[in-house]
Amino acid sequence: MEAPSVGAASRRHRRGARRVSAAAARRTLGGLLLAVGAAARCAWRGAGGLAYVPGNPQLALPPRTASIFGRRSGLLQLGSAGLVGAGGVPLAWADAAQEFKSSWVAKEGTSFLTSFSEESYGAMRDDARRTPAFIKAIRERVSAQPGLTMLDIGTGPFALFALVAARAGAKKVYAIEANPEAVARARAFVEKATDIPPGTIEVIEGFTTALQLPEKVDLVCAEIIGAIASEENCIATIRDAQTRFLKEPNNPESYIPVGAQTFAAPVTYALHPVLAPPRFEKLKGMPLRLNCRDETLQLLAEPQMIEDIQFSSPSLPAPGAWKQNPWTFKVTSERLEANNKKYFNALVKEPMKEDEAAPIAKETAYSFSGIAFWPKLILNTAGTIVVESRGPNGEHQKSHWQTLMSLVTPIPVPIKAGDSIVLTEQVDLQRDILSPGKYDLNVKLLSV
Repeated sequence: MEAPSVGAASRRHRRGARRVSAAAARRTLGGLLLAVGAAARCAWRGAGGLAYVPGNPQLALPPRTASIFGRRSGLLQLGSAGLVGAGGVPLAWADAAQEFKSSWVAKEGTSFLTSFSEESYGAMRDDARRTPAFIKAIRERVSAQPGLTMLDIGTGPFALFALVAARAGAKKVYAIEANPEAVARARAFVEKATDIPPGTIEVIEGFTTALQLPEKVDLVCAEIIGAIASEENCIATIRDAQTRFLKEPNNPESYIPVGAQTFAAPVTYALHPVLAPPRFEKLKGMPLRLNCRDETLQLLAEPQMIEDIQFSSPSLPAPGAWKQNPWTFKVTSERLEANNKKYFNALVKEPMKEDEAAPIAKETAYSFSGIAFWPKLILNTAGTIVVESRGPNGEHQKSHWQTLMSLVTPIPVPIKAGDSIVLTEQVDLQRDILSPGKYDLNVKLLSV
């Protein structure tokens, strides 16, 4: 079975994202594990083993490993010093401190607001979990109030949701889009729509926070949700819409989606050893963005909701520090053994001898790499129309959203069932929607 490319069909084609080589990620899961395992074993061959040589960062890989990955540039080039530290000290599977910190500025979350990618917009439109759910929610809402007015924030090049609302019976739709190229495309789509009265949809260029409308509206449709729900500054946008654009700003029926949530869980990442120092330092704290089907990442505990943004709330977080109570994740034997089995079966299919596959699979499954985040959208007040980028328990599935993963430790840290991982997150929310927020994580590993 081919593993999906990490970052492929990426949400909105965020340029500069810390993604793994797509060519490498197209390899089978077993092939990835085999390559990483071979390199990790090489690091333990003694004084004559692999070591970092300043000015010559290439490592000699076993033929099998080289045949799997090739000699590539980028984060997943195994021919680098990523598995050993200065002086050739092996790092993989070493003991590490029990408290970790990670921080980054969410530039990826705001970059899309002023960029354009045909491929990424198409991926959003064609997302079979996202788009049909939004269409259903819009039709149900408009049919309950024929002749309503709607503000579509971020209408995109297809004006898709604006057209759905107009065809469902909306009297007026203000379709707002900041990107000039997307605006031109959206206007062209609207002009071709002969089945709606002229003037029903008005496409306006700009940001809603800098615009005025001639009237207040009944409904705001705003799919402005990032891999972490808050990272595209949706809170600032919705706070502004509450104040200036809505007739009933504290009525949940005034919004699609009604709310957005972020789920998180501690994870093991099969490619983590490849990103050990000095590669780790080169990330400069920026998280990785992985395809939601990427099975090199596996959860170690049950997911928990860490953000719950209800658009109609009169107490949405204000600009500044947004800090919530810590979350405690319990590492379960069921998760560890399921991960071990998955990695083991993938290696055996390569094929690899079982006695060789077992230690690689177990080392990978029983290690902690970081924290993964992904969004969930609730589209109607009854909670019956939802969009989940991953399954209810964090399962892998197809989505145009990415799973964002923060590597909080330079090297994989061994764990066992019963260990607890305590996460504290703080977000520095911005007033200006083009100013990226800052995320700070504090993670404690408490061993039993």
